[in-house]
Amino acid sequence: MTNQAKFYAHTCYSNSNWISLLLNALLACPYLKIKSIYYILQDFISAQHMLYSIVTTIYFWNFRNEGTLFYLPILLPWFQFFITLLLFTKNHKLSPVFQLGAIPLFFCYLGMYLVCILLWWRQFMFVEFGFNLLIWCYGFYYFLHMISLTIRFTDGRFLILSLLGWKSGCKVAWITDIHIAKEVLLASSNKGSFIEEKIACPAWSPVLSLESVNGDSWRDLKSKFLIFQKYLPPVEQLTHIIRHILSSQDANIEIDAKKVVQVTLACFVKWIFNRDWDSKWDFVCEASWEWRKEIAIKGKADPVLKCKTIDWLIDLINQSDYYQIFGEQWSTPECYSVIMQPFILSPMINFSDIAVSSSRHPDLSIQELIHYYHPFPILERYTEKDIVVCNDGVNCVLVNANTQVFIPLDTIGQQQQYNHKLWTPFGIGPRKCQGTQYAIPLLTELITHYKNNPRFVPEKNHKYSGRNNDHLSIRESIYQLIIFGKILIRG
Repeated sequence: MTNQAKFYAHTCYSNSNWISLLLNALLACPYLKIKSIYYILQDFISAQHMLYSIVTTIYFWNFRNEGTLFYLPILLPWFQFFITLLLFTKNHKLSPVFQLGAIPLFFCYLGMYLVCILLWWRQFMFVEFGFNLLIWCYGFYYFLHMISLTIRFTDGRFLILSLLGWKSGCKVAWITDIHIAKEVLLASSNKGSFIEEKIACPAWSPVLSLESVNGDSWRDLKSKFLIFQKYLPPVEQLTHIIRHILSSQDANIEIDAKKVVQVTLACFVKWIFNRDWDSKWDFVCEASWEWRKEIAIKGKADPVLKCKTIDWLIDLINQSDYYQIFGEQWSTPECYSVIMQPFILSPMINFSDIAVSSSRHPDLSIQELIHYYHPFPILERYTEKDIVVCNDGVNCVLVNANTQVFIPLDTIGQQQQYNHKLWTPFGIGPRKCQGTQYAIPLLTELITHYKNNPRFVPEKNHKYSGRNNDHLSIRESIYQLIIFGKILIRG
């Protein structure tokens, strides 16, 4: 029995060390961009060390009289676990599994009591089975979580998009050079048939997003947007409205993510429709979280709440002077989307995300915040023709025809120092952001007003971020894997 315990402990500990050694070797390879995967797996392994240490401790406790050296296999993995834990805590890499809520904490205490009872009864086989089951369940959860993060961020998304391009018979290019990316955005207005078409457009539905639709739908929607834009009040009036709303608020109210969304919506409703905020409209704020949940691939949005919000907007339009612009056509997605996406939903979604970044980096300007922590991590364009530039009289092909180009703005933000000449905050070319002139003054007033305010906590109640402003739950990870799986299978 003693030899069996020694062998079991040695196997548990050495397997984890071999995995750690392999990860360190892969991390050292300059051709593999797996840094984020490394940190995720290292965090997983640190927790595995903890679980293996508990199991080996139970084994060796029964043979504690064998001598001092018998404790060494117990102390080594515990020591490595605590060192890793301190390292990840220092770098803000602590796993969400340690951030227990009320219900998980209850089951944790219940499990510990059960372990104590089994140890008292000397039922070591049951304790071993229980901890092995916990290890496998935790490993399965972290496997799903790791795969979900990998296909969304730096390392895995290129692989899944390349597979999709291969299946579609289209070349895929991942461009992080700021100058080449600029030429692509200036040359093409076609977003292709990848992220926006397969994920964003269904998530926005029944609203048509000016940022996501393509081809004739985009040209028609943009023409209607430009027509409506002529009837809007001056931008200076929007600045006065945000100042008035912010100054009239109770100074003792906590400004969390929900409050940021409400203030944003109140500003645009007052500016566009000259209507003061009504508490009956709180469901519109809730609907924005539903929309962003599906856009960020965190779950299916509530269709009833979506339709209720659209009816609310159409009712406001029918009671305003804007009704004369398109008349009865306002009830169609091609018309009400002109207001719903650029002036209602997108500000509520993006401004709360930017507010989170501003609270973490209060010294950065609005343009810098968007550059380094962009609400849209990836831009995409399809090049029907070769993109050619003339360099010293010689034509150089930057991007070949029939190529789907992906521009990771989050990667560019990490590599490129911001300056005022950069196009990254609001894009460039025919599909650059149409709401720049409205977003900058409102965001500037909002962030300046709450700067260094201890009651400004936009991280609180913030959820469903398309970036990395909140943690993934197991349900959200499974949902993402299902969505990406369907896209790959169906093409």
